[in-house]
Amino acid sequence: MLGLFWKKTTNKAAITGALVSIPIAMYFKVSPKGWATNSFFVDLPWMDQMGYIALLTMGVIVVLSLLQNKGANDHKGIPIQKDFFKTSPLFNVGTFVVMINLVVIYALFWK
Repeated sequence: MLGLFWKKTTNKAAITGALVSIPIAMYFKVSPKGWATNSFFVDLPWMDQMGYIALLTMGVIVVLSLLQNKGANDHKGIPIQKDFFKTSPLFNVGTFVVMINLVVIYALFWK
């Protein structure tokens, strides 16, 4: 996500963050019964683990990117413009029709 939406993200920081996420994930790994009390591993619910892993990995990427480029934008970054997110009126109507159909189907099959 940082590589797409933060212009300061560097290639090396993204690759290092991906590699560092493996030991971070292993630390938060759900351990078999009995291991969490006397072990290196932390026993947390799965969604909490994913949140901590994502935040710590993003922190590693931010720190490495800032150190590598000294706070400047990466020259390979893609400039995002407001025009990229504009949709046509036909697309908007089609999306609304699909949404209404899903609401009707959901209401019909609700038990």
